[in-house]
Amino acid sequence: MAASGEPRPEDPRKQRARATRRRMVEAAYKLFSERGYTVPLTDVAKEAGVAVQTVYFTFHTKAELMGAVLELAVLGDDLPLTPIERPWFAKLLAEPDPRKALQIFVDATTEIIERVGPLSPSISRSGDPDVDALWRHSEQLRIDGYRKIVEAVVRKGKLRRGLTLDEAVDITFVLLAPPLYNEVVRLRGWTVDRWRKWMGQTLADAIFG
Repeated sequence: MAASGEPRPEDPRKQRARATRRRMVEAAYKLFSERGYTVPLTDVAKEAGVAVQTVYFTFHTKAELMGAVLELAVLGDDLPLTPIERPWFAKLLAEPDPRKALQIFVDATTEIIERVGPLSPSISRSGDPDVDALWRHSEQLRIDGYRKIVEAVVRKGKLRRGLTLDEAVDITFVLLAPPLYNEVVRLRGWTVDRWRKWMGQTLADAIFG
């Protein structure tokens, strides 16, 4: 029995179920990234080492599975914390220099883009209306999150003359995104470190002048 005040141990059945779900999501991420959304769920099940019925029982539809895959790609783990609830955002808030704060944002977001980037072609070419709706919702969450971050960064400095906050958010949303990352890093061969430094400088110049 757990001591008073200590969390109770999780039910082993729930632990196994969560581990199985994670295997299926990771298998789907791998196959969707490599082969696209048309990959059969039987292949996902085989990759995860489960029966295909388990995939359907857990996720019901391929679009729902893609939603779980995208969520894991964005968050990077199973913790119920949004990007701005992560430690890097507290670090950004504590940094007084606006350019350094912006670089913290770029560094943290690049890790997300690295994970989401391989999925974006699969999502854009899915031909599934439910996946299209899923992506639109995800992009709305991204722009809402970016707005909170840009607002926090701008409070530390002064926007470039003639630039509005909305425009600063739009610039950040367009530049700090999977399509540009895929083009520069995956197709043009830039290193991730070079991308981070260039994007941090580019955004800072665009926003602060």
